[in-house]
Amino acid sequence: MARNERLTCKELIEPRLAALGWAWQEQLRIGPGRVNLTGDTMYDETQSIIADYLLRCRGVPLAIVEAKSESESAADGMQQASRYARRLSLRFSIASNGDDWILTDNETGAFESLSAPPSPDELVARMGVSVDWSRWEGAFAAGYHMDQVSRRGVRPYQDIAINKALWQFAQGDDRVLLLMATGTGKTFTIFQLIWKLLNGKALKREHVLFLTDRNSLKDQAYRAFSAFTASERVQIDKDTVAQGQHLVGKVFFANYQSLDEELEGKKVYEHYDPDFFDLVVIDECHRSGFGDWFGVLKHFGGALQLGLTATPRELEDGDRSLTAEEKRRDTQHYFGDPVFIYSLKQAIEDGFLVPYLLEERITNVDEDGYTGPDGKRYTTANFERDIRMPDRTKAIAEDLWEVLGKYELRDEKTIIFCVDDTHAAFMAQELRRLSGSADYAARITRAERNSHQLERNFAVVGPSNPRVAVTVDLLTTGFDAPDVKNVVFVRPLRSAILYKQMKGRGTRLCEDIDKRYFTIFDYSGASQLEDAEFDGHPANRQKGYEQKRTKPSKAAEPSAKYLAQGVRVVISAENRYVCLADGRKVPFEEYTQQSREFILDVSHKGLDELLRIWIDKGGRQELREALRDRDIYPAAFRHYLDLPDADDVDILAKIGFQLPRVPNRADRANRLWDQDQIWLLDHLGETAQPESQRFKTHVWQTALDHYRLFGIDDLEQARTYGAPQFAEQFGSFTTLTQRYGGPALLKTDLELVKQHLYVAMAA
Repeated sequence: MARNERLTCKELIEPRLAALGWAWQEQLRIGPGRVNLTGDTMYDETQSIIADYLLRCRGVPLAIVEAKSESESAADGMQQASRYARRLSLRFSIASNGDDWILTDNETGAFESLSAPPSPDELVARMGVSVDWSRWEGAFAAGYHMDQVSRRGVRPYQDIAINKALWQFAQGDDRVLLLMATGTGKTFTIFQLIWKLLNGKALKREHVLFLTDRNSLKDQAYRAFSAFTASERVQIDKDTVAQGQHLVGKVFFANYQSLDEELEGKKVYEHYDPDFFDLVVIDECHRSGFGDWFGVLKHFGGALQLGLTATPRELEDGDRSLTAEEKRRDTQHYFGDPVFIYSLKQAIEDGFLVPYLLEERITNVDEDGYTGPDGKRYTTANFERDIRMPDRTKAIAEDLWEVLGKYELRDEKTIIFCVDDTHAAFMAQELRRLSGSADYAARITRAERNSHQLERNFAVVGPSNPRVAVTVDLLTTGFDAPDVKNVVFVRPLRSAILYKQMKGRGTRLCEDIDKRYFTIFDYSGASQLEDAEFDGHPANRQKGYEQKRTKPSKAAEPSAKYLAQGVRVVISAENRYVCLADGRKVPFEEYTQQSREFILDVSHKGLDELLRIWIDKGGRQELREALRDRDIYPAAFRHYLDLPDADDVDILAKIGFQLPRVPNRADRANRLWDQDQIWLLDHLGETAQPESQRFKTHVWQTALDHYRLFGIDDLEQARTYGAPQFAEQFGSFTTLTQRYGGPALLKTDLELVKQHLYVAMAA
């Protein structure tokens, strides 16, 4: 009598696997399956994704086995075995009925029938790799940490990510990149990786550096590593180093900004020997701050380096290839292709993140455009950047309030992404008005001195206030509020990476509130950046509008885009030129080199000298005149290099000093609030004042919002301080300056603010 599947496994399959030295996990639950949008239960047990066997050798996961009963054909299990192997990024899968064994290479698609299962050494040999088992076997075999309170275990995809990283290191690769969607537990995964490395004695000095670019991310990581004792965890800053407390520990946490500070004549990171760390982990390594991290990575170049990111590489616009220096500092050029990818789409299908609904909405002015009093035509991309539209903000707030009421979502957590701090302030105020509660909505941006407390309040699961967080970009990454059910875009976006990060705020599971999905309400066309390949499709999409776009034919004649200052740019599929006012057509590369020579000549002492010239109004005017005399137009570079929001001086610095990354005006304003806010409050004499009484601080918040949009020249014009965004908050220019202490004091403070605004930095 033929054996059933269970007996086939126990009597035929397992003995043959054991004889070859295989270890395995039986009935591996890859995931619970996609979350039910409706119904009594969050999951349907019949949809669980379960593999019969995951084969391991020396702790390394190598293959999936799909078992069939003795009476069935082994070929009947091939497709399912391959599907599960691909879910776990495993190259090999095996289908067997106990007598026949079919091995499939899912990388090439080749398969072959065997009379016996392959041995572990045979599969490793087929992979064509050489592993230093003497060093790494202990790390592969080491167990994971299990918290005795939460009982949180390592998920299968996290286990694979850890082993993929170890596998690369074990082959001698010292640069590894992991790509895992927001909400899939990157920090927890790396904690477990480091736990295995340290307990497996794979690290010579047992020193690991976890590098971030935000305090919130650093603090979050520090807490996530709480299984290590307080003496084993070290937060690096100038004080820690100055006190000599920076060398004793196992896992070290730092922001690259802190490591880049000066202490006793050298960088903070230079107080560590280059070989001090065995492993450096770089969190959110896709961000433009990677250029700043490079100095730290170069100093610790002998260490293993592991990059973490939640976003696939964004396609480059245009035909410009990266320079050798840019390649050296580009994330994917530096680390190589990701060794493991776990997409939002797969996480939703596996049941570890929730699906989402998408509703696109549009106001009449977004659909038809708006002609301002100045006769200029404005579209969505201009609103709140080039022109304030408080009536539009009010209309969007009222529509959102209505639609949230329609879907019974008003009391659910909501994040709204706005254009800038002023826009966010107006939006939050409108929602407070509509709700009738002063606590319902809060602006959570860098401009709020208590932003960290507001973040913490919002992150508390349950009926905490505020219910609505109105932000610009502060909550895009490193912020975990699992009960967020609504993500609202009132901010146009051009970056698919930024869109993914913002959307990711809603993807987390939250069984405490029976969260089955989240909803995106799009008022700005941001959802045009949807990435079906990585993120999958919305569970339901309510179409509000299609953005009106025209796409030039590849065969079309080169089009001219007219820019300020009498210069136009011709776009050609084959070549790039700058067409000057006198009719000359200069190849872009030649134009760039000529411009670089002049910029270096006027700022021969370096970038700081260029910034000093720019800070002084007279010096800036003279520089601009000299640039015009030589037909050097920042507008041309802004267009070709796609730097729409960069300050002219940063565009000049990019050309002159070949900077790999260029900060935009928002980066400069954010840096001032992040790093110089204490100086500003002290200087203004408002340190001890309650937030509600910090009149001068609010003036500078609005002024820097204006700078983000229009640049520094506007802030030097008295009429700017009588513009609507100032008048609505502070009254007339005369009223504002009287409360401030007079026009002379305002002008003096502006000169000081400019000195703190224009400092050397990277985006």
